[in-house]
This record gives sequence, structure tokens and C-alpha cells, in this order.
Amino acid sequence: MIKNGTHFRVPAPGKKSGTRISKSYLWIRAVLFFCCALLGSLGISQYRSLQKTEEEKFIEGKTIDELSSDYITLYDKHAALLSRNSLLTEDVIKLESASSDDAKLHSLLLDEAKAARRQAGLEPVTGTGISVVITPDQDAPITSNMLIQFVNEIKAADALAISVNDQRIVAMTEIRDTVSGFSVNGQAFSYDSPITIDALGSGVDMYSALQMVGGVLDKWEQSRIDVHVDIVDNLTVPSLGEAQQEAMSLSAFSGDTGTPTPKVAEER
Repeated sequence: MIKNGTHFRVPAPGKKSGTRISKSYLWIRAVLFFCCALLGSLGISQYRSLQKTEEEKFIEGKTIDELSSDYITLYDKHAALLSRNSLLTEDVIKLESASSDDAKLHSLLLDEAKAARRQAGLEPVTGTGISVVITPDQDAPITSNMLIQFVNEIKAADALAISVNDQRIVAMTEIRDTVSGFSVNGQAFSYDSPITIDALGSGVDMYSALQMVGGVLDKWEQSRIDVHVDIVDNLTVPSLGEAQQEAMSLSAFSGDTGTPTPKVAEER
């Protein structure tokens, strides 16, 4: 600026004023960041509060009677696990006490071998359990996946032995669809004939587990599949057949197949 021939310079904004503006700007940004972070955390916590836990999903839509039935079933399973733990503890005590008695130890090992054979399906077993009969219907066909789901359901209910149409279910059992039906352990069956599933164990526990809301029977009833379940006091689950045992044998993968080595003819 020029006044009366004299030059005057317009003062520029001082450093002090610029510092105040910079600090105010940073303070506003910090406040906004804090508010956004707070709102974000509140939104996340609100979202999580609306999400249902597995327990809430399990009881959703159930009546008091259904919840009571589920509670009894879970209580019985807990009692069965405690009983099993007690039996295993007793077995450990027996083995420790028989460690210095060869005859007693031999007897215990024989009992364990018999139990292992029964569990592997090499021996028939008899006791209480349930017998399930599925009547086929063209409008509500049964698939191998449905049978596998049913078998897994009663396995989870502590079934000791299971058979499908007198075919023993073991760890290596295969249930597959075929052209006209399904096969169990390589044995083919038709869906036109009734399907019988026998399971050894606590009949009441297995029946209660199958009757749970959302279980297999509940879904099958909604699909109008005809299923009849009986609790049987004297039920026999057969062992694996010889053909099935040979098909499942792992001896072919071992070093010794058990077959004699042919002798080479001697030269004369």
C-alpha cells in the first residue's frame, strides 16, 4: 500500500494466529474421530446383542413341554456319561491290581478281546434296544443319505450296536444308493421293501433322542414318511457275515497275507 509516497506493507497473518488455527483444526478432527469410534463401537455391540447364541437358537420356538423333554434327554445322556466314566475307572483299577497276577491279567485281557470283537461287529449281541421299521412310499422316497443321518442320530444316542436289514453297521460300513434302492456292506436292497433298523442300547434314551424337536423323526414326519419305532427288551443284532468280513479285511495291505508262498519246481 502506498500513502503520500510512503510504502506501507500489509501485515501478513502472524505465526501465532496460524498456530491457533492449526491447533483448533486438529482438535476438531480428534473430537470427530472419537465420536465416530464411539458410534462404531456402539453399533457393533448392538449388532452382537441382536445375534442369537447356539443355546438361544436351540430353544427358539419350543414349548415348555418340549424344553422339558430336551432337558430330560440331556440329563440322561449326562448320567450315562458319568456311568461310563465310572466303569472305565473301575477297569483301570482292575488292570492295575492284576498287574502282578498273570492269571487274572490273562482273564481280563480275554474279556477285553471279546468286547473288542463285539464292538467290531464280529460277534452278535443281545439286549434291550429299539426296532425301527420304515415303510416305503413312492411319494416320500428314502435315500442313502437319510439312512446315514438316521444311523448317526442313534449312534449319538449311545447305541451299542446297529444293523440295517440285518447288516451290521461298523466303522467301515458303506451305505450307498443303487439303481433300484440302496446297499449296506455291499448287500443290495430295494426301496420297495420295508427297511428295518435295529439298535442295541437304552431304548428309552434312543427313542427320546429321535423324538426331539428338529430331529430325524420330526423331519421325516413332516415329509410324511411312515416310521414305526418299538422299544424291545430282547433284541439281537447280528454279526458281520463272512463275505462282509473278507471284504473289510485289511490283511491284503499287511506284509503277511497269510497265503503260503508257492514253491519253485526243482530242476532234475
